[in-house]
Amino acid sequence: MKTYFCFIESDVLSTPHVEPLMAETDVEALEEAAALLRTHASGIAAHVLCGEERIGTVRPASTRPGSDPDETIGV
Repeated sequence: MKTYFCFIESDVLSTPHVEPLMAETDVEALEEAAALLRTHASGIAAHVLCGEERIGTVRPASTRPGSDPDETIGV
């Protein structure tokens, strides 16, 4: 069985929050990460890993009309 982890990147903390996921597939892991990201008010991205492999990154829906969802957030 695969073990998935989610790293929540924050705009207020320098160290990401890490949580294990209950997912059994890559798609389920990304969906679970998206739900977890919604629970973190300062979360700017949720990175999903399975072992050493990066499965993908989920970002919150933009609140700005016409913005690019893959836009890099400047500091």
